[in-house]
Amino acid sequence: MARGFNPLLKFKQLGVLTTKFGQKTEQEAFHGGIDIAAPSSTPIPAPTNGVVTKVDLGHKNGENSYGNTVEIQDAQGNTQQYHHLQDALVQPGQQVQQGQEIAQIGRSGAVYSPSGGDPSNLDMRVVTAWKKYKNPLTYLKEVSKNQYGSK
Repeated sequence: MARGFNPLLKFKQLGVLTTKFGQKTEQEAFHGGIDIAAPSSTPIPAPTNGVVTKVDLGHKNGENSYGNTVEIQDAQGNTQQYHHLQDALVQPGQQVQQGQEIAQIGRSGAVYSPSGGDPSNLDMRVVTAWKKYKNPLTYLKEVSKNQYGSK
């Protein structure tokens, strides 16, 4: 684990939380992740060590899709999904370290801005080893707690 790296704090500093876990959106009755609005090219750090299981690039803004995607599996079998990316900074099969930049926020796929402004955002989802969506903020809090031993 990266010394001095607090995953929950780092993700809260990326940008503005625009869509909460479970919230209804234009495309979904239940949003299985969180959306964080931030400028394109904002780097996204890995919250944990893991292995890159998927990199899907080549999507454009406006497509009816999650857009450019990176997925990372942690040691407990949780899969972190990062959608609407501008670019990936990792390759499938690559080991990543906590805090390592893995991708850049973008506006690929079906993105929109609740404020009508720049739609660049990160859609982050966590799928457990049991194939259930988990609130990414809860996941980040647990990862931070396990690292620092605090509540």
